[in-house]
Amino acid sequence: MRCQLSHHTRYDFGRPVFLEPHLVRLLPRGDAGQRLLELAVDIDPAPAGRAACLDFFGNTVLSAWFSSLTDHLDVRVTATVETLRANPFEYLIDTGQCRLPVPLSPAEALAAAPCLAPVGLPHGRAAALAEALRRDGADTPQGFALTLLGWLAEHVATVGREEAGLLSPDALLAAGEGACRDLAVCYLAACRHVGLPARFVSGYHEGDPGREDRDLHAWAEVWLPGGGWRGFDPSLGLAVADRHVAVAAAGDPADAAPVAGTFRGEAPAPRLSHAIRLTMAPHG
Repeated sequence: MRCQLSHHTRYDFGRPVFLEPHLVRLLPRGDAGQRLLELAVDIDPAPAGRAACLDFFGNTVLSAWFSSLTDHLDVRVTATVETLRANPFEYLIDTGQCRLPVPLSPAEALAAAPCLAPVGLPHGRAAALAEALRRDGADTPQGFALTLLGWLAEHVATVGREEAGLLSPDALLAAGEGACRDLAVCYLAACRHVGLPARFVSGYHEGDPGREDRDLHAWAEVWLPGGGWRGFDPSLGLAVADRHVAVAAAGDPADAAPVAGTFRGEAPAPRLSHAIRLTMAPHG
């Protein structure tokens, strides 16, 4: 699929402030599942300098720094992305590692540590859910990832939630509903509890083609023996294929935030607005 997208984010401060350096994590990544064909990033006010960097987690981010006062920050990203993975299961399972917890080499375990760090309470609802699914037969990495995916999609409703921040896995499962980012975090918690490396992903999904306005989307990636990092979207109940566009992934959701930075000056909390447009069409 070929995806055309534009993402406009604006912060209004209400009075002049000085912007500290900011990181923009809205650049679609290039990897085995997608290819970035075109990219433009416009920032107002014009930064004194900017640089594309590869962050600690392998995401391409844009660092921008400023030299004058401003009452706003406006970021516009336009991109064309080719998604490549029509079949999310086109890999050969490594049977030597096909158990839980996933056996990792010392180097793999070191790299995977942020994606195995516990999320939420050690004996909370997500841990109990993970243990129940495993007792019921979901005792391989792929089997657990798919069973958990189906359980969350069936039992937890996805709703829009304007409040900032994340619901804890316990709060989500108690409420029975949450935003896509909340379901993604719960998915991470359950996977990590059984020793399956998992990380948070921000990006976009095709969604309803008839809807003009879109939102950022969130899902999880799990490291599967033989398959590497594979996406699972618990809010949609889907293994991620060519209808998703990934932007950033990290063990901690804060490290996948779309824009990160601070400002100096006496101003109220900035007012945030955004507009996202996305279309997808087959190749050629």
